[in-house]
Amino acid sequence: MKKLLFCFSILLILQSCWPGTGSDDDLNRSSFKPITQSRQDFEKSIVIMGERPVINSGKIYVKDDLIYLNEVGEGFHIIDNTDPINPNPVAFIKIPLATDLAIRNNILYVHHAVDLVAFTYSLNSNSLNIVHRERNVFPELRSPEGLEPSFYNVPENEIVIGYQQIN
Repeated sequence: MKKLLFCFSILLILQSCWPGTGSDDDLNRSSFKPITQSRQDFEKSIVIMGERPVINSGKIYVKDDLIYLNEVGEGFHIIDNTDPINPNPVAFIKIPLATDLAIRNNILYVHHAVDLVAFTYSLNSNSLNIVHRERNVFPELRSPEGLEPSFYNVPENEIVIGYQQIN
């Protein structure tokens, strides 16, 4: 009985080495293609705009009399909170793919896709000044299938800003 079980297990193991019916090309395909933007355009994409309605709010940050409300993946709403009963929307900082914000010594640090951007904001002049950009600090955006941009041969001077499904 043991010999029969042993022979059967050997045959089962050898069967797993048999070539399959699928092709290796199936492993090299994806259902998505990356949407890219040049590094130069990506770095110019941070702009200050007029106030706009909140559509998909995220985290809330408070510094002195200002509230920074994250619009998920879009940027940050700036709200003047000097009168807490009547908060006043002031502006919207458009930062595509922005996910997080930290504030220290009046410098705002934003996670901007793969970069960490440091800037200051002036309520009086409603302007921002980019102090520093640390490039490629964060991992690149992966496809919904979990594949890295290197799988798609994305050029080095391009930033993946999203993925589009292929039929």
